[in-house]
Amino acid sequence: MTTARPDRSVRPGPLPLRAVTLPPVFRARLSNGLPVWIVEQHRAPQVVVTAVMHCGALMDPPGKTGTATLTADLLDAGTEAHDALALSESVEFLGASLTFRGGLDGAYGTLLTLSGHMGDAVPLFAEALSQPVFPADQFERLRRQRLTMLMQQKDRPASVATTAFMRRIYPADHPYGKDPAGTESSIAALTRNDIISFYADHYGPGNTTLIVVGDVTPQGVIPLLERSLGRWPARARSAGEPPRPASVSPGVYLIDRPGAPQSEIRVGVPALPRNTPDFIPASVLNRVLGGQFSSRINMNLRERRGYTYGAHSSFVFLKRPGPFLVSGAFAVAATGEAAGEILAEVDAVHREGITAGELEFSRRGLIGAFALSFETPFQIAAALQALPLYGLPDDYYDGFLTLLESVSLEDVAGVAARVLDPAGMSVVVAGDASRVRDGLAALGRGNVTMLGADGGEVR
Repeated sequence: MTTARPDRSVRPGPLPLRAVTLPPVFRARLSNGLPVWIVEQHRAPQVVVTAVMHCGALMDPPGKTGTATLTADLLDAGTEAHDALALSESVEFLGASLTFRGGLDGAYGTLLTLSGHMGDAVPLFAEALSQPVFPADQFERLRRQRLTMLMQQKDRPASVATTAFMRRIYPADHPYGKDPAGTESSIAALTRNDIISFYADHYGPGNTTLIVVGDVTPQGVIPLLERSLGRWPARARSAGEPPRPASVSPGVYLIDRPGAPQSEIRVGVPALPRNTPDFIPASVLNRVLGGQFSSRINMNLRERRGYTYGAHSSFVFLKRPGPFLVSGAFAVAATGEAAGEILAEVDAVHREGITAGELEFSRRGLIGAFALSFETPFQIAAALQALPLYGLPDDYYDGFLTLLESVSLEDVAGVAARVLDPAGMSVVVAGDASRVRDGLAALGRGNVTMLGADGGEVR
């Protein structure tokens, strides 16, 4: 028996698209008003419990950036019944994991446990979420750890470039222009009372949605949640809306990194919020432009020109318009040319949109990715978090594939024309100024403004 050799000169065709059956969501409320969403998935004896809260860095008090994310980090640092070590040991004894983290728009708590240990694990999760005491020694330990991290970031060109980029494309008073981790000065000035006050003001059932996914039933889990979290007092203020970004004049900015072997480049502009009706066309567009290995940007700058090991683009969808961003590390000698090629690729889709072949390839890739994003309890919980956080309708995912399949070339071109005008984009580079400044000046986009590692102008 002989087997025919495949013709490697022809790209294999795509596999048939998988059918996607979204799991039903059971919705309820505890006696204190806490919304609970439950998804049953009995493939394995595993459960994910996640809390999504409207208390991200957007809520940082003026002059105290980093408060929200440090508060989230401290939730499992000690409760009324357990100190940090005892809480950690209790969770580990169950073979579970418990994490809390803060971001720009929200804070998140996640418990991963076996369904047979739910009765012991959920109370520990609830205790950390609703009864933290923020011990002074743990506050000081994490505050110093945060300061060390911020100092270390100054030695990472990628972090420096991204921080400076966000600061330059948003107004000085806008939360998105600030590092959610804070600054050395803001973290150094924080006190334990700042954390206690932030928690009292912003944490509670009115600002939280609890999502439970896995080997559970509503009848089994709701009484457990009621006993564990039903008495959490509804004291937190409702989350306010973040301000709309004001327009900021674009520019070319350079952070000097003497002797740096590569240049970190960031190009972009504030673009779209997560709840925009353009979310799907923008996602299709980005996959073509810079969202996959075979994208226009990567094939040009990596494959044809050899300027980089990889360059990509993304829309960062937030409560208010987040950035469209092209990023990568590039050869020093080619820094100016690389920035110019990025702007040229953006300009091409801005003026002409994409082709029918690119549309179909991008759309099929997104459909396949969508199917894979609802396989595990963790993935389902992560997908559902976006609904309450960004005010999306409960049935948002039910019609997602239909909308994706109906995206047209005109839809994509419209987004590109409205959002991706390269004339409004800023270019931020962290690199050796003695070798790259002239190339950036040759872009013809005005003077090159020098910045410090924190993104502030160097006078």
